[in-house]
Amino acid sequence: MRIRKILYPIHKYVGVIIGVVLALIGLSGSLLVFDHALDEAVTPALRNVSHQASGDLQGLLLAAEQVVAPGVLASRIDFPRQPGSPYMVGFRGPEPERRRIEVSVDPLNHDVLAVREWGEYPMSWLYDFHYTLLAGDLGRNIVGFVGIGLLFFCLSGLYLAWPRHGRWRYVMRVARGAGSRRVFWDIHRVAGLLALPALFVCALTGIAMVFYTQTNAVVNSVTEVRDVPSCSVVPAGRRLPLDDLVRRAEAHWPQAQIKRVFLPQKATDCVRLAVNLPDERWSNHGASSLWLDPYRGEVAEAWAAPQQPLGNQVLAWIFPLHNADILGLPGRWVLLFSGLAPVLLFATGSYLWWSRRLG
Repeated sequence: MRIRKILYPIHKYVGVIIGVVLALIGLSGSLLVFDHALDEAVTPALRNVSHQASGDLQGLLLAAEQVVAPGVLASRIDFPRQPGSPYMVGFRGPEPERRRIEVSVDPLNHDVLAVREWGEYPMSWLYDFHYTLLAGDLGRNIVGFVGIGLLFFCLSGLYLAWPRHGRWRYVMRVARGAGSRRVFWDIHRVAGLLALPALFVCALTGIAMVFYTQTNAVVNSVTEVRDVPSCSVVPAGRRLPLDDLVRRAEAHWPQAQIKRVFLPQKATDCVRLAVNLPDERWSNHGASSLWLDPYRGEVAEAWAAPQQPLGNQVLAWIFPLHNADILGLPGRWVLLFSGLAPVLLFATGSYLWWSRRLG
């Protein structure tokens, strides 16, 4: 009882202080669960796409390079998530701005469908808001601390709602015919308990991503975290076409699904392919990697995520858990509705707080 008396006002006033920010982060996160589908919905040009690929990755890259300014260097190629979606070629501009340009290309005829700068189109703006509140490193740290607040709400809310005699059927219902304050109280409690598992996972993984260096150190103190390989080569003439490198990667890992290709930024860099292996539970994360010598076509390094130490596997699960990539379509819908919960919780909690002040 004494703990409850201390915890309740803390839960209430911390909610009033950070509730708006938490609600906005949750709302933006809900939309980002279906980010690619929404991006294509609000950008008609991205929907005029062939449903088959030409197999000419080098030609696709050349088509994208022709529509960007000189000095803007191609950094990656994202493969389509599904038939009917375009390839995306990412570019990095020169220092100091390092602008991110994204060129969407039809996989069959290599028509350029859209040229966009990151942060200037709706879904990229929303992603930036969700991760940094549009305030750079300071905003990212604020998001991390708000995530800690959400973790506190999950634990304190569970403690405060826990029935004293195990009568959960009374806790998980909204009273009928009661006054508005009682109804809002019941909605606040039931919504919080229903969304709690998903919100807890989002809070924990979000904190881990914002404070990744600290998370890595904590995990490494408990179980081994192996360093990801680095790769450099000795330049030897011209680089091989990307399609040759992809074929050699497919021969090395025949069952791998290539998700993105990271292109060399210097003459000594390898080409890295991020892939999904059959043993991986996610659909788009690309936690495994293959590094190839772009001049000779040899496999320089391989990183199979399922074969790494437990610490690396724990770290690999963070992002696909946060965005529900690991849970498939049903998990995405659960995460979408759970992301709306902070809005409802802030609204009902604010009403309870304000009505108490008035009454």
